[in-house]
Amino acid sequence: MAKDGGEARKVSSDEDAWSLVEDWLKDRELGDVEFNNWPVLGIKINGDDYHASLNSGQMAALLDLKMVLGRTYSLLAHGAYDMRRLRDEEYESLQFTTKVKKGSSILETDFTPVVQAMAGAINAYPGFSVAAAAIIGLTFVARPLIAKHFENRAAQLQAEDRHRLIDLALNPQEKVRYRTFEQGVKKLERQQPQFEQVLPDARQSFWHFASASVDAEKVNLAGLELAQDDLEILAEKRTKRPTDTHEVKGVFRVASVKKNGLLFKVGLESKSLVINVVYRKPQLTDARIKRLMTCMANERLIDAKLNVKTVEQAQMSGRLMSFTVVAEEDVS
Repeated sequence: MAKDGGEARKVSSDEDAWSLVEDWLKDRELGDVEFNNWPVLGIKINGDDYHASLNSGQMAALLDLKMVLGRTYSLLAHGAYDMRRLRDEEYESLQFTTKVKKGSSILETDFTPVVQAMAGAINAYPGFSVAAAAIIGLTFVARPLIAKHFENRAAQLQAEDRHRLIDLALNPQEKVRYRTFEQGVKKLERQQPQFEQVLPDARQSFWHFASASVDAEKVNLAGLELAQDDLEILAEKRTKRPTDTHEVKGVFRVASVKKNGLLFKVGLESKSLVINVVYRKPQLTDARIKRLMTCMANERLIDAKLNVKTVEQAQMSGRLMSFTVVAEEDVS
């Protein structure tokens, strides 16, 4: 509700935020604004090691985003891009939540309380804080802006790496949106020059998250899907190393069997190879995993078929495709 008792303008989606920024660029009165469950950054991570969990690098990237938000609030409220200016109660108002859905790595990070606090920051320019809050929200959750974060990173890569990267080009409507965003940022920077530090810091946080996700099969950030090859290319400037997957058959001792979410990691040893492999559906069944555990406990050997991934002839990872228990009389 607005301060005068009327209805506040609600921002509940990217479209609402774009409309607010367009009005601000036209010098229209924004009035009181309420951010309603927006912005929320949706992330989906697919990979063997991702089951309602994040790795430390990804958590650090989310903390980077929190620091960007804190410094931006300080800029709006105190005129300095420095979190040390924040009072205790201001710092507490800038907390956001990340929910990881059970049984998967689908994350929802809700920045609504933060942008609402930003919009309420007292500033010398009418509408400045509200517009800045909307622009920051779009920076964190709008697909065309996230694509631009990674396009900016791609410009720093070697040419042959860029050619292998996902097409980050914007469609015509997204190009119009991005021009609106650029105009909004320029207007913010004219009124508060230190705002020019915000976008590079936000981009760095997204690069950090991508770099920390190279062990995932793919990551979807607000609708922008990055495959493992894209993540590896974005994570480093050197040329991507050639990979090869080949089949390995042999007799192995089962050294370990450990549950990891919906799959198992199995340690296997033979005379020529020691490897940890993933065992998952459709090959994985309750009966087969019990058989593996029995082999480990009784030191029985298995005749196994593996798919092994190598990079520059160095073994990186493997998957157990099938096995049979070696009969006692076959063991020499």
